[in-house]
Amino acid sequence: MTTASIADPLPAARPVAPVQQVACAVTSGVATSGVPSTVHVLHQISALPLPFEQPLFRHYPGMKLGQPQNLDFFSQQLGAVAQQLVRQAPQQEWVLTAPPYFRLPAAANLLAERVGQILQQQGLAARLQPLRLLPGKQGMRNAEEFSNAYNYSKNTLAQRVAERERVQRMLDTSGLASSMTGRAVIVINDINVTGTQQKFIQQTLDQLQVACVHWLYIFQVEPVLAACHPETEHQINTSQLADRESYAAVLNDPATQITARCISRLFNEETAAFGQILACLTPQAQQRVRHLAQLEERYDSAIFAEKMALLGVCHA
Repeated sequence: MTTASIADPLPAARPVAPVQQVACAVTSGVATSGVPSTVHVLHQISALPLPFEQPLFRHYPGMKLGQPQNLDFFSQQLGAVAQQLVRQAPQQEWVLTAPPYFRLPAAANLLAERVGQILQQQGLAARLQPLRLLPGKQGMRNAEEFSNAYNYSKNTLAQRVAERERVQRMLDTSGLASSMTGRAVIVINDINVTGTQQKFIQQTLDQLQVACVHWLYIFQVEPVLAACHPETEHQINTSQLADRESYAAVLNDPATQITARCISRLFNEETAAFGQILACLTPQAQQRVRHLAQLEERYDSAIFAEKMALLGVCHA
């Protein structure tokens, strides 16, 4: 079985660069679901303040935006765990996946692609099966809906559930049964805070009657801490590359595999700040951002008209 590649606007798959292996204690636990389900975590977050100087934390913000060196760093860590799982059950047919996306992938989707490459390089069979969202349903009805989607890492549990219900309604399940039913599934993701996203994806996998599910996370926040501080992920996301100059440098780098979050961060800015960031971008980066924003479709909404107009002026 061969490894598929994520299609649409991604550049050609690049070889995963070797990085220094970090000593990480992988913890695991059983998740409650209709099929056997196990959670594997590189780092369990159980207390604040967070150790932002540690490698897993330092590489995380850049990974979320699509910086290749940070994606490679985490794919090595997650790939090592995936190799152990596949080697322990070679009789299983294995499938790799990640949370659903439309055109622009999230960092987790890029990590899943890289983990698939690593397994393939080791002679291990695991098919990459992306979960996709239906076309024509990406437009944001109002600024509040967009804010809830972009600021998910700061949201309360109720807001998280509402956002995941919205995304779940857009999931394209056509063709998934033939590629996933009866298979062992590895779901690559970056962080588990409240378990809301996992719950909705698990419901889909239960309906598909997969053989078992292994959830691979970089971070997991312990439930008591998550209940009190659901914004923990936001702290990690913004611990690096928080200033506009650093962000503009990420967008200007042609090697960046711009993620959905990377683009949405730009459109979450106030119009004046949006224009200031555009002024820091090269013509090539401006053109790329405009193309990806149009491709994602959610920015066709009237609430983004002024910002899309600014992009058009820069591109002209």
